[in-house]
Amino acid sequence: MSIKHSERACSMESSKRCNPYVKVLPEEEIVISGISGRFPNSDNMKQLEENLLNKMDLGSDDNRRWSPVHYDMPTRSGLINHEQKFDAQFFNMTSSEAHATDPMCRMLLEHTYEAIIDAGVNPKELRGTKTGVIIGSCYSATRNIITFYRPDAAGYTFVGCSQYFLANSISNWLGLNGPSYALDTACSSSHYAMAEAYRMIRSGECDAAIVGGANMCLHPYISLQFFQL
Repeated sequence: MSIKHSERACSMESSKRCNPYVKVLPEEEIVISGISGRFPNSDNMKQLEENLLNKMDLGSDDNRRWSPVHYDMPTRSGLINHEQKFDAQFFNMTSSEAHATDPMCRMLLEHTYEAIIDAGVNPKELRGTKTGVIIGSCYSATRNIITFYRPDAAGYTFVGCSQYFLANSISNWLGLNGPSYALDTACSSSHYAMAEAYRMIRSGECDAAIVGGANMCLHPYISLQFFQL
């Protein structure tokens, strides 16, 4: 998850005074000003850095996510921590809505907040600004899992587990007025989301952009399908 803005037109403190139709000049820079993330056995960017520098093995061979259901199942995987924890009230969700929302969406909300803070910006200052949200993501099995096994979700599943909601939930929570959409270009989704954010800022479509990428395998057969590609 990252925050991008141009040095001239997209200073967060002055974004309300920016003309959203003024293109960024060729000599002006677009920078990544804040970043956050969660990775296998690394709850934040600092832990990831320390683990990589110490050459730690971030893969796991335990069965805490699921038990093997097929002889060709991979025996190791990258597992993140605390995927079931979420402060619904902080993000203006009811308990029912939170339980019917894709875990990827919940974590994107959390790390968006952290990235904005990392950029030195008060999230409240972004309300009403021309800030875009572009999320790159691939297949998610959560929608089918909740639809088939959680009939008490009362229809919210079709919103909370839709791909577009990965971006729209962030825009709605922060009150942003910029473009908001999710992209799926397979393995290049996050890269393409970053390229789209750069293009929109450079063209003047938005003053700043929140860019994110997420991918989680929450069903053993989804993991098997990826493994067999």
